[in-house]
Amino acid sequence: MAQSEKSSHAQRVRDQVQLEARSRDHRLQVGLVLTGVLLLAVFLWTGLKENVYTDWRRYQLEYRDILEKKAKTKLGRKLHQDFDIRIRQVVIPELGVVDRCVSCHNGITDPRMTDVKSPHKVHPGPYLNQHEVGKFGCTICHRGQGRALVFSEAKAVGHHWPHPMLPGGLTQSSCGLCHSPAEVRSAGGEKYARGHRLFGELGCVSCHKLYGRGGSLGPELTREGWKAPQEVSMKNVRGDKTLARWIYEHFQDPQRIVPGSLMPPPRLAAGQLEALTIYTLSLQRRDLPSKYLSPGKYLELHRLRNPPEMTGKQLVARYCGTCHDTGSYGRYDAFYQRFIPAIRGPSFVQLVTPEYLDAAIRRGRPGTPMAAWAGGLKDNELVKIRSYLLGRKVEPGVRLPPKIVAQAKDPGLVIHGDVAQGAAIFARQCASCHGPRGEGRLGPALANRVFQGSATDGFLYATIAYGRADTAMPAFLGTHQGSYRPSQIQALVAFVRSLGGGVRPRAKVASGSANRRTP
Repeated sequence: MAQSEKSSHAQRVRDQVQLEARSRDHRLQVGLVLTGVLLLAVFLWTGLKENVYTDWRRYQLEYRDILEKKAKTKLGRKLHQDFDIRIRQVVIPELGVVDRCVSCHNGITDPRMTDVKSPHKVHPGPYLNQHEVGKFGCTICHRGQGRALVFSEAKAVGHHWPHPMLPGGLTQSSCGLCHSPAEVRSAGGEKYARGHRLFGELGCVSCHKLYGRGGSLGPELTREGWKAPQEVSMKNVRGDKTLARWIYEHFQDPQRIVPGSLMPPPRLAAGQLEALTIYTLSLQRRDLPSKYLSPGKYLELHRLRNPPEMTGKQLVARYCGTCHDTGSYGRYDAFYQRFIPAIRGPSFVQLVTPEYLDAAIRRGRPGTPMAAWAGGLKDNELVKIRSYLLGRKVEPGVRLPPKIVAQAKDPGLVIHGDVAQGAAIFARQCASCHGPRGEGRLGPALANRVFQGSATDGFLYATIAYGRADTAMPAFLGTHQGSYRPSQIQALVAFVRSLGGGVRPRAKVASGSANRRTP
């Protein structure tokens, strides 16, 4: 009896297991069928969306209806009759253009399409009168991904496309590919021309090279407008992560976009920011076929690479005036928090040698906003700048003693003094402006190796003793309170010289002139 019960229980267990297995198999089969049906539906919908219910097909169907409503003439009826639903594209191999924008923007050349909604609307302005779509395409001006058939992909913002579509207000930047600012100033390129003017007025070439000419404090801008978004950091950009937005916000606040940037905020109105952004975007240096370039553009490119001869005064105004203004007086720069030297001041031009100026211009002042200009200007232009600065006529009232001037220009003169005494005076009287170790604060960096290698001992003595007229540097030689005796100034010179580690200008005079002391 017990054996029979055990056998019956085992059978029930087996039956239960088989029942559960069949139930599980049934659920799995139903799940597989449903999954297959769902995948089939997805594939079917994807296929329909890709080939039947596409944006471009829907837009063309809408456009065909619009053509029918506007078919009031024989030509209008023919346009409606001949319009077929298909992908349209413009292919221009010499420009690298394959644009399918016309698959959605079907009415851009039809003047009747002024009262319809986008994308059927006629292209604004007279631009297409001189720029036929079949010869130029669309992306040459608007950028974006021309092969796309979906607007979000054509716009290409956030799609890792190197050149996303420009916002409508910035497309004038493309005028600069083929035209000079003067040519389009009153012909649809007003903002581009205004940006070009601002670029010059703000003295951008004082810090940036353009076609190899200009300053080196900032990056060269020759192809700034053709960079891919991945070439700049978008971390602090608040708008779309595009080059256009990066440039705009950088002009708004350079230090927010590029922490530590040495570029002073331009502090421009919104319209000026837009214009300057447009001009910067036009700087692309693309090698377009010559037939696309206007005569004015040819001339502009020639002048950029081979500028007309300028006088020393013109060169100083163009390349130096942003910081130094006319150079006749010293001024305080609130952004850099330092005094800008009077490079044409009466005291300065009497004391400096051509070699001193040449070193300052060519090699700059490392660690300061004064960047090296070697390579940014031609040699003859640097000579003109130097000659203009030194050519200032000095009025009798600010002329220094001839002996002091002669000693300042004598690289063989070595001034000896008590370095310890000079250090104490320097800490008390000079460090607040020049820094405790001559690293520069409000005043120039005296420990700078370029300065040390070009400033003579006589130059240092004369500057300390007689100061600099029209600057914040006072005269310290005298008997009044706060002044110093010649021996104390000699001690200061010795200490300042020690900051350079023994670097001195190379002597070009007889050795017998060395080791003479300044009275």
